[in-house]
Amino acid sequence: MSRLIFAATAVPGHVLPLLAAARHLVARGHEAAFLTGSVFRSPVEAAGARFVPLAREIDLDYRRLDEHFPERRTVDTGMPQVAFALDHLFADALPLQHAGLRALLRDFPADAVILDSMFCGALPLLLGPRRARPPIIALGISPLALSSVDTAPFGTALPPPATPEQRMRNAALNRHVQQTVFAGPQRHFNEVLAGIGAPPLPRFLFDSMITLPDLFLQPATPAFEYPRRDLPPTIRFIGPIVLPSPEIALPPWWGELDAERPLVVVTQGTVKNADFGQLVGPTLTALAEEPATVIATTGGAPVETIPVPLPANARAASFLPFDRLLPKARALVTNGGYGAVTQALSLGVPLVVAGDSEEKPEVAARVAWTGAGIDLRAGRPTVPQLREAVRAVLARPQYRRRASAIRDDFNRHDALAGIATLVEAVVAGAAERQPDSAGPLLTERML
Repeated sequence: MSRLIFAATAVPGHVLPLLAAARHLVARGHEAAFLTGSVFRSPVEAAGARFVPLAREIDLDYRRLDEHFPERRTVDTGMPQVAFALDHLFADALPLQHAGLRALLRDFPADAVILDSMFCGALPLLLGPRRARPPIIALGISPLALSSVDTAPFGTALPPPATPEQRMRNAALNRHVQQTVFAGPQRHFNEVLAGIGAPPLPRFLFDSMITLPDLFLQPATPAFEYPRRDLPPTIRFIGPIVLPSPEIALPPWWGELDAERPLVVVTQGTVKNADFGQLVGPTLTALAEEPATVIATTGGAPVETIPVPLPANARAASFLPFDRLLPKARALVTNGGYGAVTQALSLGVPLVVAGDSEEKPEVAARVAWTGAGIDLRAGRPTVPQLREAVRAVLARPQYRRRASAIRDDFNRHDALAGIATLVEAVVAGAAERQPDSAGPLLTERML
């Protein structure tokens, strides 16, 4: 069997999908090493992989990012916040990530490297000679950010163009965003790469991250992604990676969830949960008098940090098993984490989305575009906005119909089996190639 290296930025949305893939591949007999932050040592080892920590300087605790980057608190949400993250969380970590990956490859010669799409330490390898590295496969952790003639720039949260005028607008927006908003991060990445002797990125930053790997796996299906006529053949849709919840004790009120009243779940995920006044608190207030049961989960933070009293129709917990909770839900209110949204859609649960950080506006925009829910286009929605949106999602059957259609499309895929098939085909294809040959590592003949 093969030796595989996994590498991930030490944030749950980056690590956990790769961890599920590692566990599955180890169970198939492959040997795995996993390069990431120390906070994930236990789950990596439980998956049967060898844990390898990132360098101390970049081995950060995702729950304390504002302490590591205090200036992050003052950065505007939206594209400025994305640009800040690109500079400081990703580009600045690149040299030490790269050094760690190179050291691991010397100690653990791998047949393939599988990484989250934002693990930028692999870029120098991807920009170097092909014969000097094993196959590199990237796993997407957000909606597809690839530039296209058929989409607006990633980060604008605009739907695909419907008219020639909108197409022209989007072409102008793409040029503007690349030449202004992300010109600084692009320049910074190239300076960091030059500092370790690597060539510059050949294309726009996001496009390079997606097209440079030998294979890019997108954990969704075309039912939840904008259509693109110019999609490269190295991009494969594999369906959502639905993560099993850890074994935890259920709260004493769990049996109440089978009551006839509709169940609404609200979450801010595991990272953006320092201020529950953004979404959890307003949602509890908005639905306090509604004929529904409301469950709030704090993603690890103490439930006492919720800034409003729990109404009589609400319950809260630090962690809940989403794979057991969401099948009971009639709606999910979320700030738009990609994993939570695709998990809800894999069960046909419609959504109300309110997020304005990282990739979340793009996730929310796709929810609205598919008709599977409502995008409130705000990171801190008002109580009336939330009440009206949840009422609409519960009362209007078209939202559940569209969510169910996406569920049916998702269910045609088995993401972990697909990853295993593709990884094994890439490894076999690499073994068949001559060392200096060009061309794709994966062809339809290999599948």
